[in-house]
Amino acid sequence: MTPDLLRLATFWRLLARVRRLRVQRRLREMAQARRAERQAAGAVATHIDALEQHAEARLRVVAACRSDARTRGQWQATLRRHDARLPDLQDQLDDAERAHARAREDAALALANWRRETIRQEEADRRARDCLIGLRGTD
Repeated sequence: MTPDLLRLATFWRLLARVRRLRVQRRLREMAQARRAERQAAGAVATHIDALEQHAEARLRVVAACRSDARTRGQWQATLRRHDARLPDLQDQLDDAERAHARAREDAALALANWRRETIRQEEADRRARDCLIGLRGTD
């Protein structure tokens, strides 16, 4: 019985070591996913800021349209060109928000994978420890 228990303990110790390596890899993947999520959130904030700046610039152009009757036509043309950029800015924001949502999902999946590997590693450690305790009890 002791050689079988020794072989089993060796197996569980080896498996625990392999699972520790998997936990470390999953931890690195989780850190990378969280970095990507933070970068995606930063991109969303940048695009929101660009839309806010666009709105502020539009207010200045509208004010200029109202102030000078002689150059009103030029300012109105400027306003049309300025407003033509709005759909592109909104599309960029939408793309950034979708990328951020994907990055959040990836980070959540990476966290779940890390937790799963951690549980498996702890289980392998427990079984190896139980086998070693069983070996000591047979002496």
